[in-house]
Amino acid sequence: MKMQELEARTGVGRETIRYYIRLGLLPEPERPKPNVAIYGEDHVRRVEAVKRLQQERYLPLAFIKTLLERPGGGEIEALPGLETELAVRIGLAAAGITPLAEVAALTGLEAHDLTVMVRDGVVRPAADGGLDGLNLAICRLWGQAKAAGFTPDNGWFPEDLNVYPATIEPMARREVERFYTRVSGGMDVDQAAALGQVGIQAINELIALIRTRAILAAAAEVNARVGPVADGLGAAADSG
Repeated sequence: MKMQELEARTGVGRETIRYYIRLGLLPEPERPKPNVAIYGEDHVRRVEAVKRLQQERYLPLAFIKTLLERPGGGEIEALPGLETELAVRIGLAAAGITPLAEVAALTGLEAHDLTVMVRDGVVRPAADGGLDGLNLAICRLWGQAKAAGFTPDNGWFPEDLNVYPATIEPMARREVERFYTRVSGGMDVDQAAALGQVGIQAINELIALIRTRAILAAAAEVNARVGPVADGLGAAADSG
């Protein structure tokens, strides 16, 4: 096919395509004559892969070139067993399963707490209905929060927790897509798990710090917004 057809099929202009060729992202076309260039299906696939990786993964062209040179050609490849290996590395695989009937006594929660947390996806039971170590740890943390005063009497309910899976799970899916894009074809499962372990631990701490910063800033904003009103009410009471 000629350049005009390649442009039409990919939606990418000729100057960009020529730039990709200069960078080595695309192979040189066949040149049966000095002023004739013939492009093939590989050019179509490569242009579409570059466009996808730029638009969906926000990757620089230099790294896209690295991905395209891997066996998968920039496509995501499966890493079978990665989730199991990650669980082992972060100490969750050997935790076992705790029957749901025992969870309340172990965590300080009530049956209603557990019902709501399971319903809202805050806690995810195993196939047999029990909780693995990770989900049990989530229950323990909410039990600690309740013991500290985050109780219905003070206006906190297990329903308040549903914001976290609703916010975090889409973010996690995006993180995993990015991770697979970057390591596919370049690492085996053990290497990916070692990198993933570091990523989980480091980003967990990073998220906690960013959330803390946001809470402090939000508290300051609320104080600034409602402070003058409170001061005015106090002044009115004093004058009366």
